Amino acid sequence: MIREALVRQTDPTLEYSFIGAIAIHRELEIRGIRPLPGLSTINRILKEHNLIEPRPKSERSKSNVFYPILIPRYPNHRHEADLVTPRYIKGYGKVVAVNRIDAFSSHANIGVFPSKGTDNTLDFFGDDWKQFGIPEFLQLDNEASFRGGMYHPRSFGKLIRFCLNFGVQIIFIPWKEPWRNPLIENFNGHFNRLLWLKKQLEDAKHLKLESQKLLARHNEYQTYRKNRFSKTEALSHTKTFLPEKFYFDPETELPITPGKIHFTRFVRENRRIEILNEVFMIDGQYTHEYVWVTLDTSKESLSIYHQASADQKRVLIKELNYKLREKVQPRIPAKNFVQV
Repeated sequence: MIREALVRQTDPTLEYSFIGAIAIHRELEIRGIRPLPGLSTINRILKEHNLIEPRPKSERSKSNVFYPILIPRYPNHRHEADLVTPRYIKGYGKVVAVNRIDAFSSHANIGVFPSKGTDNTLDFFGDDWKQFGIPEFLQLDNEASFRGGMYHPRSFGKLIRFCLNFGVQIIFIPWKEPWRNPLIENFNGHFNRLLWLKKQLEDAKHLKLESQKLLARHNEYQTYRKNRFSKTEALSHTKTFLPEKFYFDPETELPITPGKIHFTRFVRENRRIEILNEVFMIDGQYTHEYVWVTLDTSKESLSIYHQASADQKRVLIKELNYKLREKVQPRIPAKNFVQV
């Protein structure tokens, strides 16, 4: 009965609810049901009534090749972000969503904009880092709004410069492999099913309002799930925030500052990988394998690593000089962007 109510969501208090065993457990607790059944009991009942939908197989199951990842150890260690585009509201026009999720805590955020330009992504991340803290790593796909120009070699886009300046290391996943950002892809599906396909939206303001409702439900659920059932606990760490009155003018031309940018790339038969519009050759023994590439702006170097399996260490297989197109300059302090 509770599961049906969670699925229908006709009760305003259950809008945007999850429908699995943890969501049912939480609703039973809210309603004061005692004793509370365990998750295994709830899952068994759902299975008996054919109410557990099989998860779609991930693209990663097609290959046994080891894929190098950065495992998050605490909140704000690694974020995943993506653009949800394009979407059209009937009678209004196009809207774009920038979605972000914390890979450790599963805390999410959504920004709604009229286009997918870089200026809007800068606006989103600036606001996100003021409210929820600056991540150490930001994992993205190779969308032009994230990486910058698609033609000139060693071209650093606005977002790359923004992240370098505030100490954030971007990780670019392989080309055309969105499943390498699994958490944000899953959240995008949640956004699509529960909000976009179900709501009759009026305009961007309405989408922002509903997005906040979705976020509240999602983040509350994740906190409940982690506190009650997760074996992973947050390690002691200190969050770093942008100042409350931080404002970044998108017309500001940031320099290249000291920092690191990372790329995961699949080495195909031609032994080539692409890094910021430039091709690099990899030794033939690594074809059909993934490599991890680190660009260090302070050293002006490119280091290429290979990891054979999860129980082995990354091995440096190639190191190159990477002469930048401009001089690396000191970071500009966040306080310089505070509005008075």
